[in-house]
Amino acid sequence: MKKWIPCSVLLMCAIVFGSWLHSFLPPDIGVVILENDSGQDIVEATIRIREIELVFPKIPDGDFCAARYEIPGDSHYEVLVTLESGKTMSLESGYMTNGADAFDVMMVRKNQVVHRFSQPSGFLVP
Repeated sequence: MKKWIPCSVLLMCAIVFGSWLHSFLPPDIGVVILENDSGQDIVEATIRIREIELVFPKIPDGDFCAARYEIPGDSHYEVLVTLESGKTMSLESGYMTNGADAFDVMMVRKNQVVHRFSQPSGFLVP
């Protein structure tokens, strides 16, 4: 019974110390690039990552736009694009999780949106 109290105090101290230490670590960061290779201007583009909604401005054909966000946990990308002609395209792709930063490139082509590149920076190879 007497060992219970010191063990409980030690466990509480470990939890408090871990929470305090976590507050000094940078958040998990993601970067996504939306590249336009569709032959038309993109008039509206949105990328959703759980509760985060990234709204992109008009992107001319042959151009790109980038956004930075904090990774909210295990999730994926939901991409919705509207071209100048009124055509809409969508894509659900990718995977991100806490503990590794993410870098992804989405390319809008004539008839589809493709997830062209994905690199979790926690696993970069020199």
